[in-house]
Amino acid sequence: MKKFRHDDDKGFILLEILAGLIVIGIATPMIYSEIEDWLNEQLYQSAALHADEYNNAIKNYVADKTSSLSSKTITVNELIQQGYLNNGFSRSPFGHSYITGIRKNNLSGRLEALTCTTGGQDIKEDGLRRIAGQINGLGGFMLQNNSVTGAFGGWTDLGSNYQITCNKGHIAMRMAGKDLEESDRLYRYSVQGRPDLNRMHTGIDMNNNSITNINEASGKNARFSGDVTSNRWLHPNGGGFTMTDSQWIRAVNNKGITTEGELKGG
Repeated sequence: MKKFRHDDDKGFILLEILAGLIVIGIATPMIYSEIEDWLNEQLYQSAALHADEYNNAIKNYVADKTSSLSSKTITVNELIQQGYLNNGFSRSPFGHSYITGIRKNNLSGRLEALTCTTGGQDIKEDGLRRIAGQINGLGGFMLQNNSVTGAFGGWTDLGSNYQITCNKGHIAMRMAGKDLEESDRLYRYSVQGRPDLNRMHTGIDMNNNSITNINEASGKNARFSGDVTSNRWLHPNGGGFTMTDSQWIRAVNNKGITTEGELKGG
């Protein structure tokens, strides 16, 4: 009978090690690929969120200036200078900036806007499609210069229609209709011929805060829970009372005083 020697198990150990190395060799590229896909997805999401922030700024800009826009090119710097983007707004994760073209639709008379990213690095087709699909609204991309395709093939357009340059390897965003409707925010400044932009359509609750430096207030009724103080006259119907010194209360315009009650003095 053949005896088992201790050296005989060395071959099995080597086979196990070799098998383990083969498994690791096969799994490593797969794991690396999964990690790379995950990292790319984070990059795509960040690019889409960055584009959304710019898109919201454009939406507010156009809504505020609808009456004065017909065709125009808008840049990031202009939006920053006018307060629609923060000073810290920079380029996207791919080094892209943005340019937007505005035009008026000849049939509907409504404004339409197309934004394309500029500069930075070109993005591969898969990345373009994934970013465009995550942009709120009508996201798109360019596989050829000037030709814009919407996410999932939902729409097409041309950069030249808006007098802007749209290069391949970059993303795009389109807005039209309700996206660019006039803002319902109350304007801080007057716009010639548009008094409605400075008009409220509901009551205001100041939440115990003050309104100061009013030049003139007019209306129907006023109700106060505290004191009413004036440095000048209070004169309902051209009368009322005033004090021109620290001792005497006087009737405004020398009006008479009548009462069915009593007047007392000390």
